[in-house]
Amino acid sequence: MTPRERLSLNRVAKPQLPLVAFLELAASLGIRHVEVRNDFTEKGVLDGLPEAELRRALDRTGVRIVSINALYPFEDGRVLDANVKRLGALLADARAADCPMIVLCPLNEAGDPRSAAQRADELVRALDAYGPLLQAAGAVGLIEPLGFERSALRTKRAAVDAVARCAHPAAYRLLHDTFHHYLSGEQELFPRQTGLIHVSGVLAGKPRPAITDDDRILVDERDVMDTRGQVAALLQGGCQALISYEPFSPTVRAMPVPALKDALLRSAGYLLG
Repeated sequence: MTPRERLSLNRVAKPQLPLVAFLELAASLGIRHVEVRNDFTEKGVLDGLPEAELRRALDRTGVRIVSINALYPFEDGRVLDANVKRLGALLADARAADCPMIVLCPLNEAGDPRSAAQRADELVRALDAYGPLLQAAGAVGLIEPLGFERSALRTKRAAVDAVARCAHPAAYRLLHDTFHHYLSGEQELFPRQTGLIHVSGVLAGKPRPAITDDDRILVDERDVMDTRGQVAALLQGGCQALISYEPFSPTVRAMPVPALKDALLRSAGYLLG
């Protein structure tokens, strides 16, 4: 699969489009993979579509749903029992869509009372709890460290160490997000452990701790995070993951569809050459 064939589009780019229209948008760009979410639609992850209707849309467009984003806060032991139930519901949606991956996001709130040791232990305990469900469903959990200073899991190294300690390591892969990699200051890459890459761009003008999701635009030559370099290094290191656009900026979501399509094509040309 060439880098261009690996491109994917996260629904955060245009959540106001109905899911079928979003699939059609991706297909019109030659993108054959999309990510859906549980935080940008009142109708549910799959817009409440009957499974047969969803399957027809997927077959007609030739697009595959590759991840559901996200189980949050996946590692917080205080809500572990509830999260096991939530994961079961997400896996049911994944089965309906023939989706192979569920994104797992850590607690991202100020005031977490847990010590570093408690967070590490609860992370492993959560992975132990979810592993059998993921493996029974034939699915993979994508662990996405969030680079914000308030995040309970900031680095991929901590995630890799937890996977090595858990009882079901084959159930998990890393999600490398170029935005969160930049915010965390982490230098280490894990190309062969990476199951998905999220890409976006950030413009100069803010100190690193002040950057937020709303600053995440389509990556271009102005990007201060070297997203293009991060992706190139992952691919050169043997990473086989899809490369998914995840621009949270409201300015991207507000673009008319024709303008968004043009911007995505220009961005892909810059990102992948």
